[in-house]
Amino acid sequence: MTTNEWINRNYKDLLHIVENIVKDRGDIDDLFHCVMEQLLKGGKLDGMKDKERVYYFIRVLKNNYFSKTSPYYYQYKKNPHREEFKDIEFFEPQPDVEYTEELPDIEWVNKQLSHLEWFDRDLFLLWMELGSLTAVSRKTTIPLNSVGRYINQTKQMLIKKWEDRN
Repeated sequence: MTTNEWINRNYKDLLHIVENIVKDRGDIDDLFHCVMEQLLKGGKLDGMKDKERVYYFIRVLKNNYFSKTSPYYYQYKKNPHREEFKDIEFFEPQPDVEYTEELPDIEWVNKQLSHLEWFDRDLFLLWMELGSLTAVSRKTTIPLNSVGRYINQTKQMLIKKWEDRN
């Protein structure tokens, strides 16, 4: 049985193992996906028996969760404020100052979003509605870093189109 078949067959059991080991409920999905990615890339499980595979899965899981040199730590835990990600506003408008720079209106944004793939468009609209990356991540169960990456890509595309509109 290949690694992929084994993971598909035992997905719920493996997720249950992660839930029993991880203390912070917010880490479960990110850790599970990080370990799955490592197992699928490595291909080390292909020649093992089921008990050996479970043991190896738990070893990789614990190493990622408790080690400060693991891929999981560098991707998700190194930033201690990951749950407090906010959409940083670098420019706070002052109420007494008039701005001459033209800003895009919602119709223009919606028109540009209509040209995107459904996933990027819907994720961005959800972010506009909910107002934070964390809220979108919780509602969609997509890991926070992935949500941030997709939203930032869409923002950059909109900024570029706005600058190139002339």
